[in-house]
Amino acid sequence: MIHKTNLLLGIKGYYSNCSNLTDQEIIKNYKNLWRVEQAFRISKSDLKARPIFHSKQQAIEAHILICFMALAISKYIETKSKRSIKAVTKLLKKTTDARIFDQINKREVIMKGQISDELKEILKLI
Repeated sequence: MIHKTNLLLGIKGYYSNCSNLTDQEIIKNYKNLWRVEQAFRISKSDLKARPIFHSKQQAIEAHILICFMALAISKYIETKSKRSIKAVTKLLKKTTDARIFDQINKREVIMKGQISDELKEILKLI
């Protein structure tokens, strides 16, 4: 048994219950598995998707749909901008607006923050 184990060191094996796929297709799918894991990491960290505590089927499905849509939009932004969603979010957070209600004149004043040139370029791309 030890001799056989030593002979197999460094060799990677794949197991699948998909009998309709070729060996090359199975290997290709395993190599792309990191993309699924990355999507879950992005959902949990960058998009701040948290565990759901809904009890009704419709609420659960709505929550999952919102998380999936956020992930799809973030992947679109990453593809178009060629930057990570974390980097884009960081740039967006630097831009702030303020709403001030003027009690004397009874009107709302909106003060727009400056948008950096880098962010302007990203917004044009998306």
